[in-house]
Amino acid sequence: MVRFIQMRTLHPLLAILFVLCACAVCLQSAAAGQERESPALGKIKRATSVFIDCSACPRALAKAGTTAEQELTNWKRFRIVTDPKQTDLIFLFSANPYMGDYLSRKGPDTRPARIDGVILTVIDPRTGEKLWSDSRKWGSWRIPGATTDLIAELRGDLEAESRVWTVDDVFRCSGTPVYQIFAFLTPDAALTKSVAGVSRMEKDPGRLRIGSPDAPEFCRRAQLFVGPDGKIAGFEVVVSESENLDVADILEEADRFQFTSGRDPQTQRVYFTAQSRDRRVVIEFQVQGHRMVLTRVRYAY
Repeated sequence: MVRFIQMRTLHPLLAILFVLCACAVCLQSAAAGQERESPALGKIKRATSVFIDCSACPRALAKAGTTAEQELTNWKRFRIVTDPKQTDLIFLFSANPYMGDYLSRKGPDTRPARIDGVILTVIDPRTGEKLWSDSRKWGSWRIPGATTDLIAELRGDLEAESRVWTVDDVFRCSGTPVYQIFAFLTPDAALTKSVAGVSRMEKDPGRLRIGSPDAPEFCRRAQLFVGPDGKIAGFEVVVSESENLDVADILEEADRFQFTSGRDPQTQRVYFTAQSRDRRVVIEFQVQGHRMVLTRVRYAY
């Protein structure tokens, strides 16, 4: 089914300012990532297991540990272990900055702690070296959200080496002949077609999976979505985590788009969309940590 979200249209000048700010934040984040890239970030990339240490997490800060466990489980990149001597990395959550004494100190950090945020420090358990660290001072009532955002930032740094698409790549998919065959058909009628490997999606019966080597590279795998009238209204490319579209590329061609922004009611993430003037193409980004991440592109028939 089509997803309906409350959106706020942005004035063109505000849209450009929004994108400029996003680009500045992304560049700052990228620069920070480059500072950590070698050799520390390389150690994190090679790791397969994590021990979560929230031993110095009094009161509301304790939620950082449980939130981190949930986020890392969903990420599926690291195996969570319960023995700090049998892990590749230690994720230390604290209210005070790491002193580099993980291996030498006796017991948890006993310094007084003011719970107005959370610090995540990634530590090499063999040397006690700090490999990565950042913090969020969002208040004690927002510890879970702050923890989620920190892990999203770390994830972004690890996945920075991604395939970067261009606006031209996106627009090449508009009007793709092999997908136009399904325009305004019912799902049952679409399933009778012997092209593009059309099939139902088990977890979303309102959508059909398609894919074709005859489609432009960006949209060789896509999903047909159904409109309010029960007929196929277009197709959507759900972008993988290793792909992105440079926001600056959108800015350079801002006159081709109308911009909106809002908050997804399901994920509560802030999003930003660029819709082509003919309303046929919608490009959606989400704000994740310090990054603007391409999440999906929708093509209407």
